[in-house]
Amino acid sequence: MPSNMRVRELFKSGSLTQLIKGTTNSLDRENCQIVSKTRSENSIILNLRRESDGNNARARLKVRDKFETISNQLLNWAFNDDKITGLTLNQLDDLETNLSIEKVRGRVRLVAEESSLLWNVRR
Repeated sequence: MPSNMRVRELFKSGSLTQLIKGTTNSLDRENCQIVSKTRSENSIILNLRRESDGNNARARLKVRDKFETISNQLLNWAFNDDKITGLTLNQLDDLETNLSIEKVRGRVRLVAEESSLLWNVRR
């Protein structure tokens, strides 16, 4: 069985969009933590907060183009995974998932280690 993949191999995390302006310190991928997330049609919207002053930002987590055929399953995993909350974007990129991807006879198969759920998608 293939090894589990890291979030950065499956997803792209976008740049931060600051929600409250007027501070001199900019928000970045290391000084904000994910406090909640929302599932949209083609991405996960990550709501972030900088602990030092409470400033908020958002970033999008999108499935990499090469996994477009299983994007719904990957987005569901990201939305339902509890380990994401509390991480910075840099920590999120390095997070090891419980997922691996196999190609069998022209099909992409997403394998979740903890549950025996398998999703088969024609590629």
